[in-house]
Amino acid sequence: MAKKSNKTIFKQYDQQQALLLPPSLDELIGSKHLVRVVNEIVDQMDISSLLELYPGGGSSSYHPKMLLKILLYGYCVKIYTGRKIANALSQDINFMWLSAMSHPDFRTINNFRSSKAKEVIEDLFKELLDFLVAQKYIKMEHYFCDGSPFIADANKNKMVWKKNAKRYKEATEKRCQKLFEDIDRLNLEENKQYGDKDLEEKGEQSTITPAAINKHVQQLNEKLNTATTKQKKRKINSLKNKLADEQSKLKKYQHQIEIAENRSGYNKTDHDATAMIMKNKIEVLPAYNIVAGSEDQFITGISVHQNTNDATCFNQHFEQIQKQQPSKVENIIADSIFGTEQNYEILEQNEIGNYMKFPQFHSEQKKKNRENLFLKANFLYVSESDHFICPNNKKVVLKSISKQINKKTGYESTIKEYQCEDCSQCPYYQKCCKSQTGENRTININEKLERYKQEARDNLTSEEGVKLRKTRGVEIESCFGDIKHNMGFRRFHLRGTKKVATEIILVAMAHNLRKLYIKQVNAA
Repeated sequence: MAKKSNKTIFKQYDQQQALLLPPSLDELIGSKHLVRVVNEIVDQMDISSLLELYPGGGSSSYHPKMLLKILLYGYCVKIYTGRKIANALSQDINFMWLSAMSHPDFRTINNFRSSKAKEVIEDLFKELLDFLVAQKYIKMEHYFCDGSPFIADANKNKMVWKKNAKRYKEATEKRCQKLFEDIDRLNLEENKQYGDKDLEEKGEQSTITPAAINKHVQQLNEKLNTATTKQKKRKINSLKNKLADEQSKLKKYQHQIEIAENRSGYNKTDHDATAMIMKNKIEVLPAYNIVAGSEDQFITGISVHQNTNDATCFNQHFEQIQKQQPSKVENIIADSIFGTEQNYEILEQNEIGNYMKFPQFHSEQKKKNRENLFLKANFLYVSESDHFICPNNKKVVLKSISKQINKKTGYESTIKEYQCEDCSQCPYYQKCCKSQTGENRTININEKLERYKQEARDNLTSEEGVKLRKTRGVEIESCFGDIKHNMGFRRFHLRGTKKVATEIILVAMAHNLRKLYIKQVNAA
């Protein structure tokens, strides 16, 4: 009997095998692949505003539709730099198909993103939202808003602090003052120049300005021409060198203060970046504050800010999303940091539903605070005579009306101060008043803000409001979580506010495309 062979049979493997017909890239990509979603959406977008940026003439350019597709797909698959995208165009079959085998280099890709795309990025974002509305993925009904810091493309060890620049400038001015006194001693004899005044008094009257420094430098030059001894020339040259050094420092510190503007400081690598506390509450890094809003976890508005306070950013954010959204949203739902008079006024002026919490909202819901008779919110108000009634049945009458201006935003509020007529012998004084000096209880009321807060309170405690409050944390927080963890985008790759705004909108568009892809797969 013949012995059976145990030799393993392999499929044919020949790298030199010639193909009768070249393969089609389209056949190699799945019918439901993410790259097809990107391709289909961009093909349906109106990119006329982008095309208008090409004046024509000269050599041919890569088609902006192709460049937009590879940028968006790159961001979808966590490829964010021009070099890596250019590399993928020659290695990744999905990029090859999307670009139709075009191979723009990294400079072309970066220039497109930083120049052409930057000019019309909000129009492109709006086109994507138009598509989502038309396909009934979003309704522009609810806008769940929040902010989150993203690290800037900057060296964390190169921060310039405004308070330090001011301190160094003051010290430099004092040294200049001393040099001015030394120069005055060289110009004229003390009794002729100052009379009954001493040198220090004369020096204090001088003002440290560029003109004053130049004047003293000119005096030194004149003195140098008439100097007869080497010792005196060395003294004059030494003063000139010291003054020039201090003048250079003054310009440097003044320039730093001007760059910082109303911020605490800036970064030398990216002047627009601001030091911000990260979400872990430990690190302080150069960053930008990104305020965004979403509906059904699609990002429907986004903006870049240099301020860490979301409340002060909302006015600018609202103006920005007006350019991005195809229609006005019906309701805005936001956390308690957004609940300021100015922000409530924006909602009222634009006839938008007020579902913004205010800082005391959650504490008000606690039983101990609802039953605390000594909180001003629980005082009885008599509108006819414009006064309150305290727990001891005493009148708390209007004392004064004043204006308060927010230093950060410049917004003006009207504050009414009420004071109890008589707190003496009050059995509740220790519970009611913080003052231990026997002064009558006072309360400050911002009538406009209180009206807005009552409106928000009514909306937030309604059945619809409770539902929206629960949804807010899931909605926008999920978007930031997807961007930072799933997409791995925690740090910008571009510098400057305008370029950073372009990049974060590209990220938002990529997030929406990925979300759309997931919905289509789940629906299939």
